[in-house]
Amino acid sequence: MVTREHLAEGRVYPSLADIREVSTNIAIHLAEFAYRNRLAFHFPEPADKGKFIRSHQYNIDYETYVPALYNWPGHNVV
Repeated sequence: MVTREHLAEGRVYPSLADIREVSTNIAIHLAEFAYRNRLAFHFPEPADKGKFIRSHQYNIDYETYVPALYNWPGHNVV
C-alpha cells in the first residue's frame, strides 16, 4: 500500500494518517484469504467484507460527556 509518491519521499511504510484505511484493507484481504482457503470461523460469509470489518472496528469518535445545559427561568447559563 506504499505509493510511488511515498517511495519517492523515501518512505517504506504508508503515512500514519492512512493507518486506519491501511489496516482495514489488510483485514479485508486476510478475510478473503481465510474464506477462500476454508480457514474462516464466521459463517455465513459476509457478502461485503469491507462493510463487515468496518462495523467491528474500534470507533474513535466519542459521544460528548458534557451535559446539555438549559436556560431555566431566573437562571442565566453561559
